[in-house]
Amino acid sequence: MTQEFDSQTILVEPARPDDAEAVFNVQRLTWFDTYPNEEAGITKEDIRMRLEGEHGELIPKKIEQWRKIIETAGNEGAAFVVRDSSKVVGFVTPAITNGRRRIGALYVLPEFQGKGIGSKLLEKAIEWHGRSEDIFLQVASYNQNAIDFYKSHGFEGTGRVVTDELAHRAGSKAIPEIEMVLKAKPN
Repeated sequence: MTQEFDSQTILVEPARPDDAEAVFNVQRLTWFDTYPNEEAGITKEDIRMRLEGEHGELIPKKIEQWRKIIETAGNEGAAFVVRDSSKVVGFVTPAITNGRRRIGALYVLPEFQGKGIGSKLLEKAIEWHGRSEDIFLQVASYNQNAIDFYKSHGFEGTGRVVTDELAHRAGSKAIPEIEMVLKAKPN
């Protein structure tokens, strides 16, 4: 049974290792809904190959990667989820990478978007980082909905185009990305 979400009922909680498969599923379904783009030359098949592999061989590896991310949450990174009853419907993974505070992955299942879940997840990631330093994120350059969402939360473009390193290493088609920043708040 799907609950009605409002800003008071959305509970963001730390992910548990047994959430790894559900987190991967949210990522997978959201990527299929968001990233195929004819203009950028990214097809559903490109996304499938990147996430699942030709015959699904990457799925167990991806789930294990998520399990490790969740299990090793600490000072350098975290994983938070929102559930509808017991089903994970969104997640965020703030982290400190190469000395920079980053939002990391933030995905909400398509049918749960527009209900405030993404905002609560983003607020939790910002709270986890604190506001004493700039917080960065990367977003597909053609994902105007996400760009507008981040702008509505105070992020602005840095003008920097980002290389999709994971795609290059895996031999996959790169999703063109831009960088955005939420400037630190002076004390």
